[in-house]
Amino acid sequence: MKRLTIFTLLLFALYAEAFACTSAVVASHRSSEGVPLLWKHRDNTVGTNTRIDYITGGKYAYTAVVPNNKRYATGVYAGINEVGFGIISTATKNLPESTPEEYKACPLRRLRGGAMWNGLRECATIDEFEELLKTTKRSRRSHSNFGVGDATGAVAYFEVWDVGYRRYDVSESGNDGFDVRANFSHAGDAKKRGSSLRRYNLIMNEMKEHKGTFSPFDFIGYSRSYNSVRHGSILTCDKVSVCSNHTVPRSSSIGAFVMVCDGKNPRLLVTNGHPVPSLAVPVYVNAKGEIPQCVKGNAMRLLAEDFQAKAYIPIADKIRVLNKELISKVLKINQPKIEMPSEMPSNIRAFNAAIDKRFAAHEKRVRKVLDKAVIPYPLSE
Repeated sequence: MKRLTIFTLLLFALYAEAFACTSAVVASHRSSEGVPLLWKHRDNTVGTNTRIDYITGGKYAYTAVVPNNKRYATGVYAGINEVGFGIISTATKNLPESTPEEYKACPLRRLRGGAMWNGLRECATIDEFEELLKTTKRSRRSHSNFGVGDATGAVAYFEVWDVGYRRYDVSESGNDGFDVRANFSHAGDAKKRGSSLRRYNLIMNEMKEHKGTFSPFDFIGYSRSYNSVRHGSILTCDKVSVCSNHTVPRSSSIGAFVMVCDGKNPRLLVTNGHPVPSLAVPVYVNAKGEIPQCVKGNAMRLLAEDFQAKAYIPIADKIRVLNKELISKVLKINQPKIEMPSEMPSNIRAFNAAIDKRFAAHEKRVRKVLDKAVIPYPLSE
């Protein structure tokens, strides 16, 4: 009976979870780095096999989160280029839908390869990115919120649909140097914002309460927090057994990325996999192909997948119950101290080797907890 009750209460929230992401952008004066920050917490049930890689071949080289598949080598989920232009995105479900006639009548050519890939290859500023949008159109039914920042200090969201877009500069957002997007757009129908409004309100509230500047590590903290607006900490709340859209990290979480839009030393802070068992590590664009193996390869992603299999227990199609005890134990594991200097270390290979060594030690601690984990089935008949 208990299984059926929870199934009924939670079924309505499942559709949005498959392609859900949470993001924020921060202006220079609220950034600990003195330049814009872009944060994306990625959720998806497809395209989960990713890596961090350095890409050349365009006007600008860039470092990005890309599919771990040569067939889709041009795909980008978040990235920053060598002159400090960074870009993130979230899917959105309430932007205008053009009719077939409107779409066919649009005089703009299609943006082949995607806005993120082309933006990183061709743009140095967000104004150049806007010009790119003005002369192109999105693929049919492809709607996104793009968070962009550059080395001039400009930072904005672009809410983009198949035949149009709306720009929202952070300076005009009404917040003190930041803005947030989940899976709806302000330019869209307010009645169709959906359950991701919970995550939007959660991060907006927490950022409003934050004093001083934001560091890249603050956003990794958001990606590892099970706080919610309705219930406080989900992990200590008896009323809720699944995350749904109440919290940022969920069963579908597959990465957290922070772009530091520094023109002299562009860099990223990344986890390649669910952020809770992962380790946030810095990656420098100027290091080119020198990237820590734990995020360039599969090690962190595979650890995250093993964690997800035991932390989110399936009880029905697409419904997973939190293993709160296991998640709490993993969160209590002391994270090795990783720093992200504003200047790229002179011996980047040694720096990355030290990171990989720390990750290997962290992985052992996490796997020790996973190996001892008891998989509860509290909802069995």
